[in-house]
Amino acid sequence: MTYTYLKTRKVNETLWVEIHNPPVNFLITDLLEEMHDLIKKVRRDDTIRVFILTGGREDSYIMHFSIHELMMLTTHLKRLFLHIMVRFRPTSFLLKYYMTLSNWLMDLFPWYEWLMLKQAKAIRPYSSGAFLWFQMMRTYYAIERMNKVTIAAINGSCNGGGTEMAACFDFRLMVGDQGFTMGQPEVLVNIVPGGGGTQRLPRLIGKAKALELMLRGNQLSPQEAKHIGLITDVFDKNDFYGKVQEFSDLMSKRPPVAIDAIKKAVHQGMDTTVRHGLSIELEQSVRCFDTKDTEMALKNYLKYIEEHIMTLDYENASTKDIVDLLHKTLDVMEKAKIFKRFEGK
Repeated sequence: MTYTYLKTRKVNETLWVEIHNPPVNFLITDLLEEMHDLIKKVRRDDTIRVFILTGGREDSYIMHFSIHELMMLTTHLKRLFLHIMVRFRPTSFLLKYYMTLSNWLMDLFPWYEWLMLKQAKAIRPYSSGAFLWFQMMRTYYAIERMNKVTIAAINGSCNGGGTEMAACFDFRLMVGDQGFTMGQPEVLVNIVPGGGGTQRLPRLIGKAKALELMLRGNQLSPQEAKHIGLITDVFDKNDFYGKVQEFSDLMSKRPPVAIDAIKKAVHQGMDTTVRHGLSIELEQSVRCFDTKDTEMALKNYLKYIEEHIMTLDYENASTKDIVDLLHKTLDVMEKAKIFKRFEGK
């Protein structure tokens, strides 16, 4: 896998992806295009169980989106008359629902996504806004819906588009002892977090905290970000890559079908009613039970129960004995000690 802005390396069943865009890893449309292409390849690779994105430059993750590209939008959007369309309710309504319909069709038909991106890229020299928006949205969707465990390994400060991208990952791990910060400062230059921040952050950390972060435009320390649920965990710089890899190795033991099913149920269910969300959950449950992995896991777990849980003398056992057995069982399950390799079938 050879790209201009991305470098990859595989460790065990983990693919590490490093961002290289000097001097501070500004996010740009071309980088998003490469990321989208890489994700489509990774989806089809059964040897990869975990996808990690990190900064390839020392102490640099993603500063924010390229200001040069954003400045171009002030004139490029006008070339498509979008500034006029959003001024009037009927045309604004048509624009919004055209974009909604386009995203829905791109979800259903990969060829339609390819066509829309190709058309938007063709007019990019005239007006870059359409390609920037479509490419960002489709890349972030692809990260969020990837059939792998995804980790944002944040090894530097992270703002704007970088924070929005991080919100698409299953886990966000950050270096906590170097003074790095995380934020959504778009309001300070009179724009909105236009890479999905206004939608994903409220779903991730709640409406009140998301509004506070976006309206103030302030910076959070890794510890503050963890406190509100924006960051999963924080590690010292010297331990960071080892801790991330250790966590990744643990997550690589999880069954691929269950991982994909849980993510589908959560992400699709969040966009609908609880009633329909439960139907999506049922669909994914049936899918999981129709696999050799589930049959193997349940058989092995039942055998463990018969040999370790049912043999304890509960009449004479102390509370400590029961609790210790529970902790041992949880450790055995979490580290997949009683299971064969999950094949994703």
